Amino acid sequence: MGAKFELCIRPLDLGQTLGCGQTFRWSQRPNGTWSGPLLDNCLVLTMKGGTLHAKAVPGNRDVKNDLRIHLRAQDDVSKIQKVLAEDKVIAKGLRSMRGLRIVKIDEWEALASFVLATYANIPRIVKMINAISREYGREIVGDVFSFPTRAELSEASVHNLAKLGLGYRAKYLHELCRAVDEDELRHLKKLGYEELREELKELPGVGDKVADCVSLFGFGKLEAFPIDVWMERALSRLYGQKGSYAKLREFAASSFGPYAGYAQEYIYLNERAYASAGACRFTSGR
Repeated sequence: MGAKFELCIRPLDLGQTLGCGQTFRWSQRPNGTWSGPLLDNCLVLTMKGGTLHAKAVPGNRDVKNDLRIHLRAQDDVSKIQKVLAEDKVIAKGLRSMRGLRIVKIDEWEALASFVLATYANIPRIVKMINAISREYGREIVGDVFSFPTRAELSEASVHNLAKLGLGYRAKYLHELCRAVDEDELRHLKKLGYEELREELKELPGVGDKVADCVSLFGFGKLEAFPIDVWMERALSRLYGQKGSYAKLREFAASSFGPYAGYAQEYIYLNERAYASAGACRFTSGR
């Protein structure tokens, strides 16, 4: 039982795309393949000769289209990179990151996931998401569970959520289930980035960074530029930019425009994977 299919999505680097903190449900196997749940399927992905090969269990719904949406196959990444290469800092190392794509996550999953992600490292975020999925989601295959819907999570008490290791985030997630319904999600999908961002910040547990993460990865607003401590460090080192979230966000908007989200991921990957290891791809343009 299941489905096998191929997709031509280029450029695409699975490690850079699925392993750089945009999404928390994919893991790399020892043989180099990537596996994880996507909506109600469990997928195993591998690249062969520039073609993406996928296996899906149980293979229901339009899983091939779901994966195309998740990997934003419609994005003209070459064009985006050509525009961003006008920035002298990014231009110096962009070639090594050309396979990094922004992902598109279900809006509710993105909202709940990034509320859980506040003040937590990636291993802990993964642990929390897997815990609520196992407890309140639906089993797909083996020990792989779907991310719980708002309705499924709304059955959980703050106490039961806290028992899953969510800490203070249990209260925010509990309140979020009551603050957001399907009508609200439909309303949010219709908004432009700035208005969306402001309305998201009115929700429990959502501040500047979470609002920008949800706008970018959940609602597909490529203008969003999430800023955490890694990005603060990178913007200071590479561009000499310091100050408040609002000031740094303004700098990103004026520098990268409609593709600020892609610029953020390139800078973030450089800072996390390369600069911290002494192999920086980007250097200061000053």
